[in-house]
Amino acid sequence: MESYCAFVMGAALGLPGSAAAVEPKPPVEISGSPGNGVTVKVGDVFSFNARSRIQLRYQINVPPADDQGERDFQQIVNIGTARLWFSGHVYRPELTYMIQLAIAGRDYRDGATSPIFDAYIDWKIHRDFHVRAGQFFVPFDRLRTVREFALQMADRPVPVGELTLDRDAGITLYSENFLGKESPVAWRLSAFGGGGTNLTTSREPGALLVGRLELRPLGKIDDDSEGDLERRRKPAVALGGAFAANYNTNRLRSTTGATFLGGTTDYLHAAADLVFKWRGFALQGEYLWKRADVDRIESTDEDGNPRTEYTRSGQGTVFQASYVFDPPIEIVARFSRLYAFGGTDPKLVSEVQSRGQEVGVGLNYYFNKHKMKLQADWIARMPHDFDFEKANHAAHLQLDAMF
Repeated sequence: MESYCAFVMGAALGLPGSAAAVEPKPPVEISGSPGNGVTVKVGDVFSFNARSRIQLRYQINVPPADDQGERDFQQIVNIGTARLWFSGHVYRPELTYMIQLAIAGRDYRDGATSPIFDAYIDWKIHRDFHVRAGQFFVPFDRLRTVREFALQMADRPVPVGELTLDRDAGITLYSENFLGKESPVAWRLSAFGGGGTNLTTSREPGALLVGRLELRPLGKIDDDSEGDLERRRKPAVALGGAFAANYNTNRLRSTTGATFLGGTTDYLHAAADLVFKWRGFALQGEYLWKRADVDRIESTDEDGNPRTEYTRSGQGTVFQASYVFDPPIEIVARFSRLYAFGGTDPKLVSEVQSRGQEVGVGLNYYFNKHKMKLQADWIARMPHDFDFEKANHAAHLQLDAMF
């Protein structure tokens, strides 16, 4: 009895040999730095990081001149985006989570009513087998899966917006270094709902199936961030290819865009991409292809009148090159082309004819790499014959900062 009382008192006081000494509380660490937010870590069992980002954006649009030679200049001054990230690990360092909220007006696309961009759990079970479940970027093409804060220009290329796959809810199995720590091979197999983000209404059953293979033959490369801000001494290259099939989708662009009222379609997607970096020079190239199984969906409206809805099929290429000087000043140039397949949506055909070719240049100054930068660029979108008289011009000046 006396020994038991001594044990209990020792536990209350945290003395050696007591229960408290056997199971000490894990240490709590708090850290933070500019661009990385604040992190609270409780041993190996839990961590929580909070970060934020804002983008102050000025944009001026210059359309082609009208018949009288006049141009209708339009400007936008706003917070282009505002993001909140919450991330960390739970139970063990290999089990991580991430939530990203996009709360600026420009982030609410396609009539979205929820600010959730990313919300997932990631478990690194084994070197050759990881699993991620939730809502996140579909791992399809590199120029879309590069995070928004790591972009070199204000807007993504036109072919990427039209032909790629966006975020969706589902599961991905993957490995970054298959069959060895230094392996150049990475793979990803995914299954998603196929309807895009933040769905609140039901639809006919369908699925988006995706497979992607990546090769990094010269070693590790930060291909998830645009530009060679590290001015790496050794060249690095990443090659990627992907195929996807979105069955029974009711979205105009497969996972984004308007919702079809009269039925569904199947989309097939293919992508090939390249990233090269060396001594401040960076090159990105990408080919995208998308084909719907039907060009039009025929139905009738509530009044019994015939209704025709078109799908969108096409292909496109993107090339983007940059060079980072020391101090951290960067120049960047882009060239892209979008093509529409015969029989597809007449609106897409018209868009391609008027602005299917894109040429752009930019100048960036990095205060803290991609975590705080000042960007300026000019982008012209025009017909394929380089007719600048018919080009739509857009110029941007923006401050992008993470805290």
